[in-house]
Amino acid sequence: MIKYAANLTLLFTEWPFEDRFSAARDAGFEAVEFSFPRDMAAAEIAEKLRRTGLQQVLATMPLQPGSKGLAAQSGKAGDFRKDFNLGLEYAVEGGSPLLHVLSGVVEQSNYAVSSGQFIDNMNWAIEEAARYDVKVVIEAINQISVPGYFIRTLAGAVNWTQRLEGLGLILDLYHAAMERLDPLACIDLLLPQTDHLQIAGYPGRHEPNVGNLNLPRVLDSISAHFYTGWVGCEYQPAIGTLEGMSWLDRFFAI
Repeated sequence: MIKYAANLTLLFTEWPFEDRFSAARDAGFEAVEFSFPRDMAAAEIAEKLRRTGLQQVLATMPLQPGSKGLAAQSGKAGDFRKDFNLGLEYAVEGGSPLLHVLSGVVEQSNYAVSSGQFIDNMNWAIEEAARYDVKVVIEAINQISVPGYFIRTLAGAVNWTQRLEGLGLILDLYHAAMERLDPLACIDLLLPQTDHLQIAGYPGRHEPNVGNLNLPRVLDSISAHFYTGWVGCEYQPAIGTLEGMSWLDRFFAI
């Protein structure tokens, strides 16, 4: 059975953020993921999770306004560590085993310098997180959605996880498809080493059954690989959250 986690940043936006936990639980979800919740303290998040019985399976570092992360930003190691420590606090309080670190937008002319900064920051972050049994993970973001994002390709993300011991991988099928990769081939090649899988239709990033994603074959492939991690529903509903969940009817009652 595939295990699904609701992304509370994109789903259930008809509710205030603090009410989305209950809404997800009522819809049948047992786990959630979300971007850094600036308007809620870590203890409040932990209480919401406790009351609803939800598991947080992926936490995310806070982002500075207008930023896509600082991990590869030269000269901002101090700011990166401050933000990382805050994100780690929320991950620990929420019981999340994974913490997504974003690296930021980098000009190609600065890529070599930024790579050195990324290595230094990530080695420190991986060690810090491991003290609390949290694993740092990264993902590639396609260059259409975020031009210049440091981890430009899925192959690049995989390369970093191989270079930096202890660094984990998010396989986001939407970003892979927007990179013109075959989602099925990505699953076959990378699912065994994937720490977290995310799914959305493409190119609109709506429900997985809206657009060009071959959802039945994708789900069959995930099941065939005996993937034991969570599949994050990280998409923007085309109409409404509950109205678009018919694709999940085979797994639990909405």
